[in-house]
Amino acid sequence: MKKYKNIFYSFHSLYRLGTSYTDVRHFIVGVCRVYKNTFKADKITMVFKNMESSSFMKVYYDGNKQCMKRGGISILNKWEREILSQERGVFLSNRLIYPFSFVDTFGMIYIKRKSPVFTDLEKQWFLSLSEEASMGLKIFSLYREEKKILLSYIQVLTKCLEQYTPVHTQSIIRLIRSVGKKLKLSELETKSLEYASLLHDVGEIQLPSKLLKKERALTEEEFKIIMKHPRKGVKLIKDLDILRPVVPIILHHHERYDGKGYPSKLKKEQIPLGSRILSVIDSFHAMFFGRPYKNKMDLEGVENELKKQVGKQFDPKIVDVFLKVLKRKDIRKYLQSFQ
Repeated sequence: MKKYKNIFYSFHSLYRLGTSYTDVRHFIVGVCRVYKNTFKADKITMVFKNMESSSFMKVYYDGNKQCMKRGGISILNKWEREILSQERGVFLSNRLIYPFSFVDTFGMIYIKRKSPVFTDLEKQWFLSLSEEASMGLKIFSLYREEKKILLSYIQVLTKCLEQYTPVHTQSIIRLIRSVGKKLKLSELETKSLEYASLLHDVGEIQLPSKLLKKERALTEEEFKIIMKHPRKGVKLIKDLDILRPVVPIILHHHERYDGKGYPSKLKKEQIPLGSRILSVIDSFHAMFFGRPYKNKMDLEGVENELKKQVGKQFDPKIVDVFLKVLKRKDIRKYLQSFQ
């Protein structure tokens, strides 16, 4: 009974890996760990093929340490190349080798132990587990394709927005990553914030262009029209699964910490953290790089304006972190290159 419980646990572990990680490197190390624990192997070697560039990632794992190599086909030895080209497994008494293949060949797994020899049940178990891992790698391949399509979509929308407002993408991304690191945001939270920074005003595409190109302050009626752009932006991206974490950030990035913003008049911690961060960075962008109706400001001027709005427009904690980032010599030197 214990043996069958272990079989079930190994398959469940692979399933959890495939649904928990978006980074293939972490997935590969996790797969090696499952094989190590399942078969009590002394040595694990796993090869992963990047379908986009034909490069390889090769991992050695023995439970205590791991070694990872990246490169072309030259990092593979002769029999590893044969396994990949012939797409066949090798089942010996003390070593098991099998290619990861699901429509495409994604790599291979090699496990070895000195004793005891692998039983027929373990060989069948190994085969089935490898087929399960192959499906996991296929999912990663499809995820990458979806991500490429998403990035193309974002690039097109960003270019459409640049005809109204210049978007200094690299500077914004650099600030987001610096702030995210100080706030200890997760990789997903930081990436969602990066996407939101590029797409937060995408709803403006559906507004009259004459309003967006005005070189004077908006009237009250005109501003009411502009206030519709967060909801319009959300409608454009809400059906893209990979952008779902971005939706609340975009919807609420014009809320104010004192509750006087729009569209929902949220206040303080009711406002999503990503929206509070983006509010500060977007305001910095508007003041530092300027707008058709607003002149540029130098860094000192921007800092003073941000301080004036602490507790009113902005979250005090976010402003405090952002100002610390702006004080870094590398950041100041980088930003001053735009002036």
